[in-house]
Amino acid sequence: MDINKFKKIFEGLDRAYGQYTPGETKNGKVGGSAVTKRNLISDALWKNHLEGQAPSLGSIPIRDDNNCTWGCIDIDTYPLDINKIISTIRNNKIPLVPCRSKSGGAHLFLFTEELVSAKDMVEKLQELAGGLGYGSCEIFPKQIAVNSIRGDVGSWLNLPYFNAKNTMRYAYLDDGSAASLEEFFNLYDKYKVKKEDLKKIKFKIKIKKEEFDGPPCLEKLMQIGIVEGTESPNGGRDNALTHYTIYAKRKWPEEWQDKISEFNQQHIKPPLSYKIVTKTVRSHEKKDYDGYTCKANPMCNFCVSHVCKTREFGIDDDLEQDFTDVKKYQTENSFWFITIDKQQVRVRTDDLFEYNRFAKAVFDQINVVLPEMSKKDWKQRLKLIGASAQIEEMGDDTTLDGRFDQHLHAFVNDLGKAMTMDEVAYGKCFHKDGFIYFRTEFLEQFLEKKRFRGYDAIRIGVRMRELGGESVVLKVEKKDKRLWKIKSKAFERIDKLPIPDEESLNKEEELPF
Repeated sequence: MDINKFKKIFEGLDRAYGQYTPGETKNGKVGGSAVTKRNLISDALWKNHLEGQAPSLGSIPIRDDNNCTWGCIDIDTYPLDINKIISTIRNNKIPLVPCRSKSGGAHLFLFTEELVSAKDMVEKLQELAGGLGYGSCEIFPKQIAVNSIRGDVGSWLNLPYFNAKNTMRYAYLDDGSAASLEEFFNLYDKYKVKKEDLKKIKFKIKIKKEEFDGPPCLEKLMQIGIVEGTESPNGGRDNALTHYTIYAKRKWPEEWQDKISEFNQQHIKPPLSYKIVTKTVRSHEKKDYDGYTCKANPMCNFCVSHVCKTREFGIDDDLEQDFTDVKKYQTENSFWFITIDKQQVRVRTDDLFEYNRFAKAVFDQINVVLPEMSKKDWKQRLKLIGASAQIEEMGDDTTLDGRFDQHLHAFVNDLGKAMTMDEVAYGKCFHKDGFIYFRTEFLEQFLEKKRFRGYDAIRIGVRMRELGGESVVLKVEKKDKRLWKIKSKAFERIDKLPIPDEESLNKEEELPF
């Protein structure tokens, strides 16, 4: 197995990754537990993934510079006609590489030879997903920017070829059969695209004499027809008529009634009854509806929101944004990441219970103005946020005690060991008979230098005792000095521990929201 090539293909953020441990299967859906690890992906983890040693590996496509070399359309709808998808993308010369996901869905990967902006990758994948009729599915990267200072690590995707020799997460060859890992490499080499060619990837669409100025979903539906039956990707005739009516009222305010009748006859198969059309007309004569029915079937399947916002009669840019990909990081002071308009916002639990405070945080971080919302409506939205949240496990390095312990570890190992007890007076640590001795004031100076201000002298003392430390009085340069005495075994160096950027962490504590 060429581990290095697999690693190169799926490289992403280099300071975090995901792990998935399979669990019980319920209602045909594979269960399991997922956890985000904030550390480098070691070569051993890549190797273990390909060899089938659980947990399997997940990679975050977006990097700290907000660029990426791969993205994915995650189709999680069942039943899934993978052969139809393969046929569609190949007939349209779309360079996607389809893979079977762990749950039996499809991951459609787009690979680039050079780094491209996450924004360009996401927008292109949204466009392709809409063209395939899966506009409502998840797109990776889920974010177009990561805020490293706020601790953002983006969202990870389970990688293919777990247990490569006997995997169920394989790529599909053009005939729908399973590809070996080597054949997947060949697919990658064949379909990866140059940066300058990314925006050129498009589905073959019949060009109209006059450019359509409404939502792209309507344009697509008018091309393929809206058929009877909500079970199909382009079902939902009533919804489509309502959606078109909102467009027609905006474009033709004086003759919109005639336009929807025309739309019904030309594009709905079979056309809706005169009674239904009349009812729709009367409903819209009585009131103006604020926005399109974007989330309703079939429009959601062909949604390309970033294109829609640019069209004269597309969606309004200031409409209520979706709150997606909610993550809760449970620490001493829990915080949340909520993706809004493909950008992550970090807030604390207290911020979520005051909508104006939350809206202020959103504007401060991503310059998005949220609409006004009543307490009742926000309470309902908050329930949905809580229910959809992924609880992320955090390592000791993210807690205040954990960060102190890491700094203490560095303090007793990195400043040079004292040769005699007297050298403790000059800031060194004296190691003798399995114990380490040092003065509190020098530890405090070290913490200040590292911009760690979470502990005062009292809390340092409390934590030192929790770690088994003891306050003692000993002779230092012939004078009685109070020192800390702690067992050196707890600070034996194995690997150098990463120390968090305390300046950024403390700035976070000072934010106004």
